[in-house]
Amino acid sequence: MPIRYDSLLVEALGLEIADRWGEAPVNRLVLDRIARAARLEFGSGEALVCLLHPSAGFTLAAGVGEALGTGWSGGPPFSRGVAQEITFRRLHLTGVETPPDERLLFLDLGSGADRSFRLALELHTNQWNAVLVAERSGRIEAVLWQRQAGGRQLRPAISYQAPAGARRWEAAPPTLDEWLSLLTPLPPAERRNEALRQVAGVSAVNVESLLGEAAISGEPDALDAAYRRYLRARARRGEAWVLQRSWGAQPYPDHLGEAAERAPSLLEAMERAARQAGVWPTPPSGPAPVAAPGAGESAEACQLRETLQARLRAVRKRRSALQRQLQGPDAEVLRNLGHLLLARRLEVPRGCPRAELTDFDGTPREIELDPALGVVDNAERYYDRARRRERAARSLPARIRSLGKLEERLSAALVRVSEDGPSEDLWRLAGGRESETAGSRRTSDRGSGQRERGLPYRRLHSSGGLEIRVGRSARANDELTFHHAAPEDIWLHARQVKGAHVILRWGRRDQNPAQSDLIEAAMAAAVYSDARHSGVVAVDWTRRKYVRKPRKAAAGTVIPERVRTLFVQPDAKRIRSLAPDV
Repeated sequence: MPIRYDSLLVEALGLEIADRWGEAPVNRLVLDRIARAARLEFGSGEALVCLLHPSAGFTLAAGVGEALGTGWSGGPPFSRGVAQEITFRRLHLTGVETPPDERLLFLDLGSGADRSFRLALELHTNQWNAVLVAERSGRIEAVLWQRQAGGRQLRPAISYQAPAGARRWEAAPPTLDEWLSLLTPLPPAERRNEALRQVAGVSAVNVESLLGEAAISGEPDALDAAYRRYLRARARRGEAWVLQRSWGAQPYPDHLGEAAERAPSLLEAMERAARQAGVWPTPPSGPAPVAAPGAGESAEACQLRETLQARLRAVRKRRSALQRQLQGPDAEVLRNLGHLLLARRLEVPRGCPRAELTDFDGTPREIELDPALGVVDNAERYYDRARRRERAARSLPARIRSLGKLEERLSAALVRVSEDGPSEDLWRLAGGRESETAGSRRTSDRGSGQRERGLPYRRLHSSGGLEIRVGRSARANDELTFHHAAPEDIWLHARQVKGAHVILRWGRRDQNPAQSDLIEAAMAAAVYSDARHSGVVAVDWTRRKYVRKPRKAAAGTVIPERVRTLFVQPDAKRIRSLAPDV
């Protein structure tokens, strides 16, 4: 899983890079656009390697000639013939700058006091990029990922505009009175989002640890303790830890009061996280000794333990994903925001990212908006979010409790393996022996009734609870589209490449599904297509009733009408997380 950056991590990483390579000669910059990876090579034989694909995100130290990992969806980094190379002469790394409360690293390349180039490493989640800017003109010389976002254009010969944040207290932490005046009036459940939106240095990595009890308790002492933890996190320097998060190993400059693993440096912590994610090679250490059966645990016990551990990891991951769906404002708050938008619609100018309106009780209220939508559509988005929150509040707690009980049973089973050895009960809890599960997969579609015929699709569930059906083959695509989909369902397919037909189950004629559900269905269409390794994939979608099959056309060939297009980044790990509960 990719790591996540925040301003505290980027600032500490910048200090470490400056300390390690400050004034070192710089020989070359290599940009691999296909793998979305960048490498800055130093005269010392070392290199700063940035794996900036959405499935990676690691900033690492390596040797210039060191072989790199190939186990991530971006493909093998620095492939011969596809990477752009910029060679430097008599330049050094003259400085490293990290703007306050920004996930942005500036590496200055120059000679003496003169700066010739500035390499900008933009570390915003899923938008990671490397941009080389000429100092004199301020124009982009080379860019890893050419794109346009947020009013900025990132392509050669365009003036570079750095992203800018808008949170409070970026230069210095708030006082205790400012901290309390911001968070005390809010219900505990809303403090997390307000801290993320307003307070510099607070991020998805640290907000739960910083707030602690203040996120669930209205006790005044809880906010005081949270403030002390926040000050300590902002003042941390020179430390490196590996935290365990729901998305995987997370390097960080503070242990956040958790049972974290200490590392000699942040670059070393990055390397450990990259190895754990399988995107960085483990140094060879000779062949591992093989224990003979009977020496310690038997071969069957080892296999059972590994199977139980794999299922336990899957259960914990699914439980964490469901718990995240319960976070955020409740349905009544979201619905009231929709009411307020409709009641004050004449006061909301079109195209604004947020609006400050007077709430029904007379207090000012700032509301986030989609600038591309009108007031009524933005209100409908809040109503839709409220409905999804209500569905989640009804269904998810029972599923979370069930997964928690299963987690406890799996943990206890691991202890029983050590004490009592393998048993049929433990194998059933683990999901069966490998040979049995493989055989059941081969014959699962040969049972009675519908299993005997076999379903022509895989089944996923979107974050909003909608069913996503993915065709298994060309013939299965036809059967899915014309025999397992309703007229008002959403049909999706990656544009101009071979791939699966995808159906997003949706029975309403008067409106479209939520954008988040559409994007996840489009991502499934991209992942199950020949464009799965592309950086961005165009996915066409329309109602199923607008899809027709020409006479005598090949299997899977259809003609869609009234098509719209989404552009998504394929993320196989995210699609796997949408699979039904284990």
